[in-house]
Amino acid sequence: MTADLVRSRKFDRKPYEALWRHLASFAPLSDQEMSIIRQTSAAASDVAAGVELYVEGQALSKPAALLSGWACRLRVLADGRRQIFDFLLPGDTFGHCTALSTVASTSALTLTPARIASVGCLFEMSGEPKRFPGLARAWAAAQARQDAFLLNHVVRLGRQTAYERVAHLLVELSHRLDEIGFEVGAFVPMPLTQEMMADALGLSVVHVNRTLKQLRRERLIEMRAASMRVIKPEALAAIADFRWPQAARSS
Repeated sequence: MTADLVRSRKFDRKPYEALWRHLASFAPLSDQEMSIIRQTSAAASDVAAGVELYVEGQALSKPAALLSGWACRLRVLADGRRQIFDFLLPGDTFGHCTALSTVASTSALTLTPARIASVGCLFEMSGEPKRFPGLARAWAAAQARQDAFLLNHVVRLGRQTAYERVAHLLVELSHRLDEIGFEVGAFVPMPLTQEMMADALGLSVVHVNRTLKQLRRERLIEMRAASMRVIKPEALAAIADFRWPQAARSS
C-alpha cells in the first residue's frame, strides 16, 4: 500500500460529516436537522476533477454541498488568465440564489475528484426559522462568513506582500479544515498545486514556489504529497495578520 493511499484513507470521513460539522460550527442542530443532513448527503454523486459546477451568468436553481474534495470559485479572462476568488472545502455550500441575484457572478470548478449532494431542501428549510432554527441560523452565518472571507481576500491581494499572502491563505485553510475535523498543527489535506495558489494570490508560480520554500526553511510549515502541517500556527497567523471572522462564530 502506497504512502499516498494511506494518507488519503486517513483523511476519509463519513459522507455527511463535513457538512454537519461545518453547519454545526455556527449553531446547535437538532436531532431532526441532523437526520435531514444525513439523508440529504446519502444521495450524493461523484464528480471528476476539472468539472464546471456552474458558469458565470448561469441561473442558480440547484444549491449543492461539497461533501468531499476541493473546488473553487473563479473568473477566467479573455486571454485565459484565471482569478480564483475562494476555495470550496468539504462542507461548503454553493450554487444558491442570493437576495440580490439569481444568476452566478462567478464560475465554479472542481479542483480534485469530489462528491457533491443537492441541498435544495436545506436551503428551503433555512427560510423557516421557527421550524428549523438551527439550520436557519447556520445557513445565514455560513453565507455571512463567506462574504467575510472575500473581504479578507481583497486585503490579501491589495495590501499584503507575497510572503504575507501565502501565509494568510495557509492559515485560513488550516482553520477551515480544523472546523471540519482536521486538527491545526497536524497533517491535513492540501491538494492545491502551486499554480492554483498563484491564480488565487495574484502571484507567479515561481514566486509561490519561492515563498513556500522560505516558509519551510523557517520551520513554519511542512508539506508532503497533497498534505500540509502548520508547525507554528500562532507565528504564521502573526505574520499574516490573520483575523478569523468573529461575527460568524457560534455562541
